[in-house]
Amino acid sequence: MSYIQWFDELPEENLGLIAGGKGASLSRMFKAGFPVPEGFVCCSEMYGAFMEANNLYDRVFEKIDAIDWDSQASLEETGEAIRNMITEAEMPEDMKQCLIDNYRKLQGENPPVAVRSSGTAEDLDDASFAGQQETFLYVIGEDEVVKYVQDCWASLYNNWAIFYRRENKFDERDISIAVVVMRMVNSEKSGVMFSVNPIDQNANTVTIEATWGLGEGVVQGIVNPDNYVVDKTDYHFVQKAVPKKEIMVVRKSERGGSKNKPVPRDMRFEQVLSDEEVKDLVDLAKKAEEYYGKPQDLEWAFEDGKMYLLQSRPITTLDQKEWVNTVDPDISTGGMS
Repeated sequence: MSYIQWFDELPEENLGLIAGGKGASLSRMFKAGFPVPEGFVCCSEMYGAFMEANNLYDRVFEKIDAIDWDSQASLEETGEAIRNMITEAEMPEDMKQCLIDNYRKLQGENPPVAVRSSGTAEDLDDASFAGQQETFLYVIGEDEVVKYVQDCWASLYNNWAIFYRRENKFDERDISIAVVVMRMVNSEKSGVMFSVNPIDQNANTVTIEATWGLGEGVVQGIVNPDNYVVDKTDYHFVQKAVPKKEIMVVRKSERGGSKNKPVPRDMRFEQVLSDEEVKDLVDLAKKAEEYYGKPQDLEWAFEDGKMYLLQSRPITTLDQKEWVNTVDPDISTGGMS
């Protein structure tokens, strides 16, 4: 199998192990006709080949085995040392060229992309690895894409991720990572939503958090978003809060990157989503929940009035005993049992 597979090319068998939880979900939803931006996955096999080419596995495991778990400093020093080993290692030339060739297939010259980690243990029903690895936005240019793919690999060994895996008794030798490279949605408005209310577990409502600009502000908790609780049947607002919004995350410059900036004064108290956009999002949440057979946590965005789905994963905080996944369980479990 090729190191890199586009969303519509990824095989069904062992999808979670090949593409990680995020990559598997995006691939499945892209092929099912959901509004997912075009993109490809640097498969877990590529990460493994990189580690082997640089003789890194034994060195990494030796360092982790030597951690003094009673010492925060020991964990931090080890994590930093491992990440530096990975980012400073040379990506093999054939691998680098494969990545560059696929990046060039995206529309436009040096198109902005999001480079997103996709761990093979993401979004298990009894554990959530979400947010432990890195995502990089507005990555522009061949050299930058190569750099940030490598940075995503290194983030598998973020301090909290190492600690979390130990606490949950995951064998480091069974853990791998893929990386998603997808067209960057230059969103005017974005956010997250839950196909079941995560607070009261009401299955008849969808909860939406919406902000101006990029959704990273909501994901990282640095903005105060609109909050809507919407009935799935007739789309009426069960609850609605439109607070003052002072900060938004936007593109940093023509060279890429993102930054925080003040929300324009005339938009600070304005409701982010129109009623029609709310209805479209509720329909998307219902469709994703039906597709996966269980409640979903989704990331979405609007660019030039068009809605995009950026991620869908199980809501791990719910009591899901009554929910049955009717789709291949490889997706919701990240390929692990």
